[in-house]
Amino acid sequence: MKKIFLLALFCLGFTQLWAQQGVVFKIKYLPNRSYQSNISVDGKLNVTVSGDQEIIDKLRDQGITQPVNANLSIALGGFMKTGVLGADNAMPVNMDYKISNISVSANGKQVPIPPKATEKDIKLVGKISQDWKIKIDSADGKAVSDSAQQKMQQMMDMLQKQIQFPDKPLKPGDSFTQSAPINIPVGKDGSSAKIDAGITYKLVRIADGKAYFDMIPNFSLNLQIKNVSVDMNGTGTGKMVYSIKDSFPLSKEGNIMMKIKVTSPKINVDGTANFTSKYDCVVN
Repeated sequence: MKKIFLLALFCLGFTQLWAQQGVVFKIKYLPNRSYQSNISVDGKLNVTVSGDQEIIDKLRDQGITQPVNANLSIALGGFMKTGVLGADNAMPVNMDYKISNISVSANGKQVPIPPKATEKDIKLVGKISQDWKIKIDSADGKAVSDSAQQKMQQMMDMLQKQIQFPDKPLKPGDSFTQSAPINIPVGKDGSSAKIDAGITYKLVRIADGKAYFDMIPNFSLNLQIKNVSVDMNGTGTGKMVYSIKDSFPLSKEGNIMMKIKVTSPKINVDGTANFTSKYDCVVN
């Protein structure tokens, strides 16, 4: 009993020292691990359409009355398995993900979703380099073309950039902000979508080998195509739990409220959107 008490006291003291001195955080994949994850996103939109009466009448004839209330729900899950670390400090990785649910409704009426959307597994094979970046080599057992590989790589790079911790120890009370301004070309006339998605992370506490963060997301989008203008912006709250021994987040949840404004010569849209997201991961 005395030994157990001393061990518990040692662990408590070590944890407190850890928290006081701070921890250097970094997202990285470890060899011979399985990362089982699930992601879900739910959205609610409330918008009012104004402008050309003929267009509004056509919408009403299709059962779309004012204001328009829409609900969106999507969920996907799967796993990522890493292999043995090679001499070049790279390791193989296999990924298998599947969309488990897609649901869309407008003013209480369900929008038909093709069954194939939730039937197919997305299987990818690649390598994780020594700088912890994932490179995709094949999809569904077939070699990936250069163009497809480039698109997948861009998607992977974007996902991996979601959390970039500072290269210094963090202790409870410390915070940092990560922003990702993006310009996406959308037309031959040089028009682009300007997106700025940022998150402020605040380390709340360190306990039992885990770090607990509060998150404040901020999002803005501006799109101009000829005479059409789209503006979206919003902020919200969230939480994240990070495993120190696994160097990986075990769970994230967030909520963001956005304002939406679309203006054009014939139709205008004003409204709000509320999105909630959940992510959990088990590392073995």
